[in-house]
Amino acid sequence: MRFAAICWFLLGAGVLTAQQPSTSVSVRSITVEPVSTSSVPLNALDMHAFAAALKSKGIHLATETRFDPAAVEKAADVIRDMYRDQGQKVRVKHMVARITSAGVDVTFEVIQLCPCN
Repeated sequence: MRFAAICWFLLGAGVLTAQQPSTSVSVRSITVEPVSTSSVPLNALDMHAFAAALKSKGIHLATETRFDPAAVEKAADVIRDMYRDQGQKVRVKHMVARITSAGVDVTFEVIQLCPCN
């Protein structure tokens, strides 16, 4: 009986621990890496214009701010749109790497798609 009570106590404590919100994770760096796949190089993205586009669309993704996975998805769409406005077709992949217990690096890999029709 005592063993069962201890098990229930430990199980309850585990559930309460699992329900607590995780500590806040901050974005430590944001990198955009263009990958050219043809003889016409892919233009580098102007990071100031990228930051301004994120801000104008209400997307909160910046260094030293709270990490939001949804903002990363939306930022990938902004990058895609910026390249489309330059007349370039790209695919955008993103990677998030935890560098500390409270920090992540966000990397966007911009891959040039074939300009052939």
